[in-house]
Amino acid sequence: MLDPILYGLMALAQATTPAQPAAPAKPQTLQAQFDAANAAYSTRNCAEALKLYEALERRTATSKNPLLTGAIALRSGICRVRQGEREAGVAAIRRGLPALASRPDEFRADLGAAHLALGEAAYDAFDYDAAAASFKSALDLAKGIDRVVPLLALARTLSFDHDGRALAYAEEARKLTESEPNIDKATVAAVQTRYARVLLNEGRTADAYTVLKDSLKKQGGLDDRVNLSEVATRADLAQAALLNGDRERARTYLAYTGAGRLEKAPFAGARQMDLPACGAATGLKPAEVAVVEFSLGDDGIVRNVAPIYTTGNRAAALAFARAVGDWSWQPEDATAIPAFWRQSARVELRCSTAAERPSITQPIDDAFDAWLTSKGAPAFAWEEQPAARALPLARAEVQRARAAGDRIAELRALGWMFDSRLVNAEEARPLVAEALTLAQATGAPAAVATRFRISDAYVAAKEYGQVLDGFRAVLRRPEVAADPLSAATVRMMLATGGSQVRTAERTQLTDAVLASPLPDTHPLKVAALLNRADLSAQSGDTAAAQAAFDRTGLSSDQCALIAPTPAIAKSGATSSRYPQEALQMGFEGWAKVEFDIAADGHTLTPRTVAAYPPFVFGDAAQKMVTATRFRSSFRPDNNTACTGNTQRFMFQLPR
Repeated sequence: MLDPILYGLMALAQATTPAQPAAPAKPQTLQAQFDAANAAYSTRNCAEALKLYEALERRTATSKNPLLTGAIALRSGICRVRQGEREAGVAAIRRGLPALASRPDEFRADLGAAHLALGEAAYDAFDYDAAAASFKSALDLAKGIDRVVPLLALARTLSFDHDGRALAYAEEARKLTESEPNIDKATVAAVQTRYARVLLNEGRTADAYTVLKDSLKKQGGLDDRVNLSEVATRADLAQAALLNGDRERARTYLAYTGAGRLEKAPFAGARQMDLPACGAATGLKPAEVAVVEFSLGDDGIVRNVAPIYTTGNRAAALAFARAVGDWSWQPEDATAIPAFWRQSARVELRCSTAAERPSITQPIDDAFDAWLTSKGAPAFAWEEQPAARALPLARAEVQRARAAGDRIAELRALGWMFDSRLVNAEEARPLVAEALTLAQATGAPAAVATRFRISDAYVAAKEYGQVLDGFRAVLRRPEVAADPLSAATVRMMLATGGSQVRTAERTQLTDAVLASPLPDTHPLKVAALLNRADLSAQSGDTAAAQAAFDRTGLSSDQCALIAPTPAIAKSGATSSRYPQEALQMGFEGWAKVEFDIAADGHTLTPRTVAAYPPFVFGDAAQKMVTATRFRSSFRPDNNTACTGNTQRFMFQLPR
């Protein structure tokens, strides 16, 4: 949807359209129904308008009046796009466009709104070429002040092309609003903010700073009462001040956005928060940075993603935006954040240099998937969607499979739900019990039940020590101990479980995996050999460490990519490292840092890859990583022990 800066302008543009007749209480005639639908549409009451348009579509299914059916299809399509039903909305608009396009003077407002909606749908799908084409069509239909909305939409879409077009469109929009005597200061300020954002991305930070300060003045200055347009201006001012080296003013402007200063709880991070990879595939460089804005629904789904600023080009902006579009929050975490602050949240981003590290549970996950496939239950199509979007589909599949007695499909859907990390403990506990019953009833291999018991250990625990106790309880089960894959998986999860697992237990668990009948090249045995090498080196037996390392058949560089992350020996995350300026301003937030770990346990090359609010906690999080020490690892050439590690730091004040 159109970003906050454009909301007021949409209302302004609509105010130039004659109001539709009020709807009668109980429309009976076709004309009365049409008038009622149009009245709801003109006030942006799309939920009501769609009900009425759907009834009209049924009633006019055999109509030979193309203008009537075209208007119904087009306006209902615009409403569907506004409601987030992108594909259905675009299809409806395209059905209605040809008939209305034959009367451009009569339906100019409808055609302009349709092209704007098509542009928004393409923009939300990250197809900026199609978005620009649709916005240009809307601009070609507009006259006078009605040109402002498509001009700003074009400026936003082309902001990262650096070819002068975005700036030209933004300048025209600014001049139009400044020359119109009936436009209030707040709307002029909103347009100026969009113009200044283009200047920021063109590197004209001083000019942008000047324009934004004037926008702030027109909005009444800094106060505690804000709307979305004012939040956008202040956030852009913070960005401009930071780029101009004025960190103190940047913090002040950011404080007055409300970001990082929520009353009841901080803005929680996503449960699934992957970042775009650096390299040739994306064209992203480690030094490039972006700020991306998005809205977050009660359902944990990210919507309305828009890149705000980047040091790169359009491809970079889109790579960062697509990544944020795939993030997923647990619904309970999302609803804990006040709705207003979820409408236009911003994050600071960089690309990731970390290769995907194999999980200890990967072999047992693969066994589960292979068994499901052998039973005729391949992956569901919805598994490719972002987890928050797929979650309701997974729940629906569980209900369908349960009713149909399709035990295998239900097990697959339940397994996906636990892996998503979006299901809370209250919902998960009975589902785990159901999954274990299904595994037994279907004669599933022991590894399948073990996989669900591992999930149960997580959801049943309130702190990590209880998770480890849950693993120990799983390992004591006779059927788990008797199954080599199950036993090795749980043992390695315990052996790599951090400082709460004593050395003697780690040694016993590791040696048990090495003695198991799994093949010597099995990933769990390789992980156990690396663990054995570390344990031997830590006890001073370098020869035994070298022998265990040699048995892996891997180089130090290969080991650094696949070895489990060493346990933390000393955490650098202390309250004394909470940034003082953030403490003084009452900021809370989080930062995600990537880093490598040297063989002696020191950390190397920390870099912030994601943070909220932007540019507040990244430096402090990097200092915490630098101060952290991990257990030493054995590497014959004293090379890097573990590359591409990530850690997210929460910065939260007492309440």
